[in-house]
Amino acid sequence: MRAASLRDQIPTKSQPLPVAGLSGTRSLDPGDETERNYRYQHQYGVALLVGVRRGTFSYVSLYCEHHEDFLGERPDGRFDGWQIKTSKPEGGAWKLTSPALVKSIGRFVELLQAHPAEVGDFNFVSNSAIDDVTPASKDDARRARCPGLMLQHISQSSTAEDIQQPFKKAFDSLAAELGATAEQLFDVLGRLAFVKGPSREEFDATLAHEHLGKLGECAHLTAAELDTLRDELVGKFHRAASLHVTDPDRHLLDRLNGGNSDPTIVAKRIVCAEVSLAPPATPSRAFAYVGEPAINPGGQRPAGVLEQKLARGGLVDMVEYMKSREQAAEYQFLEDQAKSPATAGRQLRQVEEAVHGECLEAYMAAKTAAQQPFGPIMFTDVSARLRRLESDRKQLLGGSPYEVLMGTAALLTSECRLWWSDRFRLEDKA
Repeated sequence: MRAASLRDQIPTKSQPLPVAGLSGTRSLDPGDETERNYRYQHQYGVALLVGVRRGTFSYVSLYCEHHEDFLGERPDGRFDGWQIKTSKPEGGAWKLTSPALVKSIGRFVELLQAHPAEVGDFNFVSNSAIDDVTPASKDDARRARCPGLMLQHISQSSTAEDIQQPFKKAFDSLAAELGATAEQLFDVLGRLAFVKGPSREEFDATLAHEHLGKLGECAHLTAAELDTLRDELVGKFHRAASLHVTDPDRHLLDRLNGGNSDPTIVAKRIVCAEVSLAPPATPSRAFAYVGEPAINPGGQRPAGVLEQKLARGGLVDMVEYMKSREQAAEYQFLEDQAKSPATAGRQLRQVEEAVHGECLEAYMAAKTAAQQPFGPIMFTDVSARLRRLESDRKQLLGGSPYEVLMGTAALLTSECRLWWSDRFRLEDKA
């Protein structure tokens, strides 16, 4: 019997296609777990920053992925090294023989050897605990591998030669594996501290609501704003830890000599005092009036309307002032049309509606006043409103100056959309 061909396996109308399971099944790709581990490191950078703001640390700045996962720059000019390592709980507690810990200690040895005058203390941070062995334990091999007992013994010893068994054997074995002298390893272990960080699952909530949320400058933020601020800060550390450099000097300066002016190194530095602990502002929605403008620049308008309305409102002295503003605004709108016919109409619509709204509100407020005629009161209010409009709504109005806004009010008056007194029958001046 011949094997079924691919054509034979194609479902027919009576045989529905199988349900696709690609989007609903777990992936064996470890990339997402790797990303989670990197996020943990960047989250811890935020925790260090908050510690500075809280007063736990006095770091001037934090360098990300520069010699160590983090370098904390102290006021005395020295740098504390931080290594952040995550592990699965089933991997057990950290021992002095754990490969990742051995590698971190090796990095500390290299850093201290290369920059002895600039290095301060070392810190190893993990979501997993270090091995916990009591001094009374009879298992000497396990006691010797216990980081806590080893550091305690180091603190009680003056030099590497003072280290006693069972710790001496483990110490010598670690030094040999790292290719370090006994004095170098002794110096590093004497500066080393182990820190238990949050679990990977709880770090987001802990960072937002316990670390950030308990800062006085963040006490007014809502839970959602704290989450937004946390993610913004984590992103800041992510960018600093990468080779994301936008300084144009990177194309101009000598990269081989390095130094404090190297744009790549500068991009890795986060100055603690300069970081804003405020959530990014929610962008406001762009507002625009719809429709076509009612004002027709250069068009025919009834003669004498502006003069009659101002006179009835008690504003005879403002006639020439308003006529000159009207002419200036009309000229401006005609010039805009000549420059960009496609956008001039939309921009005129924004200006006329914004001015008309302010003038109508001023009209209603003045009309209720006991004083008659109420034109002077209304004019004072309109003037103040349009000056605020000039500064507060620059984007909406395209940067139109106060004179154009007042001229628009004059045009609206001539177009019979604006009054400065109670309405009355206008005389035909044609």
